Amino acid sequence: MDATIDRGMFDAGRVDDRTLEAADTHLRTLDNFAADLGGYVSLTAPNGALVRPSFLRSEEEFPEGYSLLEESCGSNGEGLALEEGRSVWLAPEEHFREDMRGNWCFATLIRDPFHNRVRGVIGLTFPSAHVPAIEPTSTLLMLEGITSRIEHEIADRTSAKERSLLNEYLTVSRRRGNLPVIAMDGKNSLMNNAAVELIDDGDMAVVSGYAKEVMSSGRPTSTEVSLHSAGWSELSVSAVSLSATSVGAIAVVRPRSVRSEVGSEDNNPVIHPTRSSTTDKLKASLDGTSPQFEQMIDLAAKAVDQARSVAIVGEPGTGKQRLAEEIVALIGGSVFVDAHSPEREDERLSELLNQAIAVDPSALVVLNADELSALEAKRIVHRIQQSHHTKLVFTAKHHTDATLHMTERIRAIEITVPPLRLRREDIPVIARSIAEDSDGRKLSKRLVTTLTNSEWPRNIDQLRAVISNALDRSRGDEVSVRDIPEEYQRSLVQGRLSRLEEAELGELRAALKEAGGNRRKTAEILQIGRSTLYRRMDFFLRKGLDL
Repeated sequence: MDATIDRGMFDAGRVDDRTLEAADTHLRTLDNFAADLGGYVSLTAPNGALVRPSFLRSEEEFPEGYSLLEESCGSNGEGLALEEGRSVWLAPEEHFREDMRGNWCFATLIRDPFHNRVRGVIGLTFPSAHVPAIEPTSTLLMLEGITSRIEHEIADRTSAKERSLLNEYLTVSRRRGNLPVIAMDGKNSLMNNAAVELIDDGDMAVVSGYAKEVMSSGRPTSTEVSLHSAGWSELSVSAVSLSATSVGAIAVVRPRSVRSEVGSEDNNPVIHPTRSSTTDKLKASLDGTSPQFEQMIDLAAKAVDQARSVAIVGEPGTGKQRLAEEIVALIGGSVFVDAHSPEREDERLSELLNQAIAVDPSALVVLNADELSALEAKRIVHRIQQSHHTKLVFTAKHHTDATLHMTERIRAIEITVPPLRLRREDIPVIARSIAEDSDGRKLSKRLVTTLTNSEWPRNIDQLRAVISNALDRSRGDEVSVRDIPEEYQRSLVQGRLSRLEEAELGELRAALKEAGGNRRKTAEILQIGRSTLYRRMDFFLRKGLDL
């Protein structure tokens, strides 16, 4: 830190809406008072960046985003208040900037009424030429009184829902004080000291992603996650009823205890599973760190090492084809056949399958196998059983009678590829890999957090499209949230469904399947009008969900 250097740094600063609403009247009055004495009022974000709310007069010398942290701007009131965590005043001669040496400066911190987090910094500046006989202690007390009124108003504006969240958070924190505890309601987050010390920004994005899922469904969840700072941990997220229509979430992180190799309580050494070279090759080619990813890789390696056929099942866009390609690359010569066609010709597909099997490849890969007929599946099984050489690797969105027949008859190892929303730790890894493969640029921390918190109904395909678009739009060395087009930003938050919508989607999918895709029959099965059916189908399709 250098108190005599202005680095002219800028940063994106934000003061939350509730603080701005509570401060509006008070700071507007204070600013009018300061104007009569030739001074002005400023508001600074917790990160030290100046913000310019509409109710304050603009100060051209210090534009919006100008960093007042002491390390970037030298000695000043706001920077000193943030550095020391208390109210401060600076006499004119204490400023290093010549243009500020004729001013008295005062600064107080607006703190959250429920915990010690800083919500903003109020700055008050008077020119000594206009106010020669100032009493700095009294002026600072006056400013602290205004800050106190703002904090009380913030507390009064806190809704009953937030109070319910706070009460539940305090209850869980008292019980689990030695573990990281995080409470969320979609707008606010509360963290105990253990969480502050252990959970970094990237891990927070993962935890909040699972918490938002619980808030949407109302159902608790417990899963194993791989966190950057805490390592392998059990994440338990419970739902908190905040009102008749609103649900919050309480997350508890239990880091997996690491027992020593020798001398544990039961005197048994820890046994580490052996890793095959196949596992290492697959992990080098694919991106992920989650327990689900590890299990997927282990099963794929087992299939390769044991020369087994493979059934890969998962939602559209989850990377099933990529996994199939990496598996058959290790098996050897392969032939690919896609069972999906907008204008399906069964005879043409049967011909392609016969030609592929006749080559007697090491692996026959059938993409979109859930579109095979029962007869086609039986023919494939018959030829695979005759070959004793060719292994079958197929992908499917979900199992059908045809895919189940193939899986059972050829003893295929089934690999489920989970959607991104169920393995959020993989999202930052995959996102950075996509950017690295494209042009080597980095993604900002805020962008990675935004991506990790999003639902991704079309999974990796959608993630790749968003990142590619942001890379094309970005002109800096780092890609930020601002580089994502508005329509993409809207789509990132539209994928989440309520419990009622999830049930409706399930019924709609089942009816469409039963009707063979015939919309008139689907409407009859659901006992709704066709116009209602089209409207609901359009609703889910606009959210990027597959029907």
